[in-house]
Amino acid sequence: MSITSKIRGLVRWPSRREGISLFLLTVFMVVGVPFEPYDWLQQSISASANSKPYEGDGVVIAIDAETESELPTRVWSKSDLAALLNGIAKHSPKRIVIAKQYFDESNQSGSAELISALAALPQKPAWSIDLAPEDVRELSEDAELVSGGGLADASTWFAPEIAEHVTPAVIVFQERWFAPIYGPYLVKVAHGIVPSAANVLSETKTPPQNAVFPIDLSYDPKTVPTISAADVLNGEIAASQIRGKNIVIGFTDVLGRDTRATPQDAYTSNAALTILASQTLIDGPPLALDWVPSFVLALVAVLLWLVLRRPYGRWIALTTLFVIALSPFFLERFLIFQGTSQGVFLILIVGTAKFWQRGREAVQIYRSAAEAKSQFLAQASHDLRQPIHAIGLLADRLSQSDLSAEQQEIVTKISWSVDSARRMFRALLDIAAIESGTLQKEESSVSVNELLAELDSQNALAAEQANVVLRLVPSDMVVKTDRALIGTMLQNLVSNAIRYSPGGRIVVGCRRKVSGISFWVVDNGRGISADEMENVQKEFYRSAKRSNLSTVNKGLGLAIVNRLADILGLRFDLQSKLGKGTKASINGLQVIRVATSLDVASTDLKLPLAGLRVVLADDDQETLDSTTEVLQKWGCEISAYSELPAKIPTCDIVLSDFDFGFGGTLADRGNVVSTIDVLGAKLIVVSGHHPEQIREHMPDHEGLILTKPLRAAQLRSALMSLRTSNSDA
Repeated sequence: MSITSKIRGLVRWPSRREGISLFLLTVFMVVGVPFEPYDWLQQSISASANSKPYEGDGVVIAIDAETESELPTRVWSKSDLAALLNGIAKHSPKRIVIAKQYFDESNQSGSAELISALAALPQKPAWSIDLAPEDVRELSEDAELVSGGGLADASTWFAPEIAEHVTPAVIVFQERWFAPIYGPYLVKVAHGIVPSAANVLSETKTPPQNAVFPIDLSYDPKTVPTISAADVLNGEIAASQIRGKNIVIGFTDVLGRDTRATPQDAYTSNAALTILASQTLIDGPPLALDWVPSFVLALVAVLLWLVLRRPYGRWIALTTLFVIALSPFFLERFLIFQGTSQGVFLILIVGTAKFWQRGREAVQIYRSAAEAKSQFLAQASHDLRQPIHAIGLLADRLSQSDLSAEQQEIVTKISWSVDSARRMFRALLDIAAIESGTLQKEESSVSVNELLAELDSQNALAAEQANVVLRLVPSDMVVKTDRALIGTMLQNLVSNAIRYSPGGRIVVGCRRKVSGISFWVVDNGRGISADEMENVQKEFYRSAKRSNLSTVNKGLGLAIVNRLADILGLRFDLQSKLGKGTKASINGLQVIRVATSLDVASTDLKLPLAGLRVVLADDDQETLDSTTEVLQKWGCEISAYSELPAKIPTCDIVLSDFDFGFGGTLADRGNVVSTIDVLGAKLIVVSGHHPEQIREHMPDHEGLILTKPLRAAQLRSALMSLRTSNSDA
């Protein structure tokens, strides 16, 4: 394989949507700069992580509470500052910076003493001045360094007698939470240029790139030497503490006025911060790269992420993310301050979008797989139900013939096997319909007695064979729910109860509450252990204690009940105690009314079928013959056809398959429902498809839909219920 082919195998072209989204995101981040607080937080963390002690020649002379408490007037005055300067001058300091002073306004004396002390100093001290608000606003992070023009005259801010002995300086800071904190280098005002106190102390020959510079906050402010002014006034200091040092005299106790919050000390004095700023200029000058370099690097990484195939682009993006995010911890040691927020968030946003897209793709793949599985299960169950349905009818016919005891036992086992397969396929089809999302509830008025009668007809034989006493408590209430789905839920619960309560008792009924009614299925079987309670409602979980009955349990019954309860908006509760039995309840059903004499009662569903006229249509000859013989034994009058005739004979019930040969279906007969209604008959559709699919194709059919494979008892129950409703009408 050539190098070109290998490169092509690594590269993919981003979609148009990806390109446009990246372009818009880039423009937004460049114009808006929305993530600056991240840089503030990161610089605070970097400063704390790189913490180091201050070892320079700066010293703070603090005018603190101790100092003022020892003054005769308890208030700082010009005389006190003069005495302090005289005390400092004795020990030959290097430079002196006087921060803003807050003198006693009521005491105007001491000016002469102060002038004398200033004149006695070997070098003019720098005295902090107040800037006009417009001058402060000009000190932005991106402001260009001042060039040209001379230094401002001190007489602009000080009395003439003092101005000739001091030089003006600026002590002002720009702060963002704990970090970063910027200090000015030179400030241009209306009367000229004023240096910052940090500039005066550092005497640096290499200025920073901008008018303001980031202060190195990795220095611990608590390690800056600090001497109380009271100790100097009382002569309680050693000469070595001041000789050759840069001195900053300032107030330190008033929060906000005299202090700033830094990453390592929330109460850092402005005087100490001035010394740290001067040390930054001495170590530097500092370099502020802003956010552009890291953003460009991140943009290149994102482009490679979009272009390169997995996993190479992802590796590059992740590596770049870590490099950008961790770079401040290393670069700030060399006084290189870099904003990383834009680059970090660009990669994170693109990564989140890609993972969200992959999640959507994974969900789509899962849904497609679930739909394919559901379609497969539906098709497989439909194809297999037909022969199982035929086998069940043949076994029923065979059981009614003259057989020996051994043959009768074999037929019984065949019937049990067919019944197990029928239940398994029905459960699989229900799960498939639920997972595919095609199963929708259709609420209507449902008589509780009708539901109980159907349970009786479907489970009476199984209960008798298991030696279980099945008791159904009648109720004249009518509830609003989906008849088919609630019937499936109850059937699964009763089947489980019969399976695990051989020789026991089962009671099925309902209990009325303020919020509605609840269906209960209670048995005194073996119960469920506490260890298994969390698992029994999961798909395909089977209890370690198998049933004694020869039925196949695939562990789907309670899982189906749980899911159908969610669809119907009901609550399914399960209580059990090992060795005592199980209580299952379906809660939240809404009562509409109490049934009247016109409603179908459970006791009326057992009328004989003799004389019932049935038109039977099924394209499978074996199924047609078996069903015909079973119906005839029940006393029905049968007209059997391999396809529903165009002219339907007079009858009471039309029992028809849905699928016929050559791809034709009952739905192709568009007027079949209206034709049967004109005859005064009832239509029962028998099919291997899910009832919801049949109703989609035959929306005007509101009658029964029976699902293959169909037990003879189910067919008998359906025929009797329709005949009873006809006689009542």
